[in-house]
Amino acid sequence: MKKKASLDYAYAVGRVRALENYLVARSSFLEAAEEKNFSSALKIIFDEGQYHQEKIEIEDSGQLDVFLEREESALKDLVSSILHEEEMERIVLGADQPGRILDLSRRRKLGFITDFLRHKIDLGNLKILCRAKYLGLTKERWDGLYQGGGFIDVKFFYESFELSYGDIGEKIQASPYYSAWIRATDDLVEKDAFLILEREFENFLMSFLRKAKYIVFGPEPVFAYAQAKMRELQLFRFLGVGKLNQIPVEMLKQRMSETYV
Repeated sequence: MKKKASLDYAYAVGRVRALENYLVARSSFLEAAEEKNFSSALKIIFDEGQYHQEKIEIEDSGQLDVFLEREESALKDLVSSILHEEEMERIVLGADQPGRILDLSRRRKLGFITDFLRHKIDLGNLKILCRAKYLGLTKERWDGLYQGGGFIDVKFFYESFELSYGDIGEKIQASPYYSAWIRATDDLVEKDAFLILEREFENFLMSFLRKAKYIVFGPEPVFAYAQAKMRELQLFRFLGVGKLNQIPVEMLKQRMSETYV
């Protein structure tokens, strides 16, 4: 199949640019977290965003899961309808498993998407390293969880396994992950929780994705929109489950990561 030129994505880019106006901002999730009950919290998100099933009544976690599964399916249908190309659909919808589509993205010479996938692999490996140290896993057990393809060489992880969180931070001081690592591990040591680690790593990836706003042509804006919408649905789930389980407001707000808008 002939590779599509950047201009061939003009319709797809125009479509997602319009849809970006309906992505839910982090400020709205923070506002929703302060609501007293589940229904009023979700109403804020419904009013702010655009969903396939507008303002459906959701009463429990089972209905919430069904709703979100249908929204994910609608997103996949949208991507399929505007790209008309199986390989690009695989790339756009497969970022949750970056190692599986990394080579395909490289072959297509999609530099921005390839870099995003490599960053995601790095952060996944750093998260695994952090959890392995916390749980006291052996290096052999950790080795089976490591994923190649990122910017950070495997040698770094082998050399870092026995180091403290602070010493690991010093080793990556020149990397773009340094600030996120320090904030995450400082909180882990202080509060014995991974809340900030999850948030900071997601914030890093979202900050990188926002660069696609300045790409005029090509599949990159479609890729970025799809990742942004998936993150929105994940925050929707977190908010809903948190409200149903009466998670403290401050904990909900602390966990809310950055959004695309």
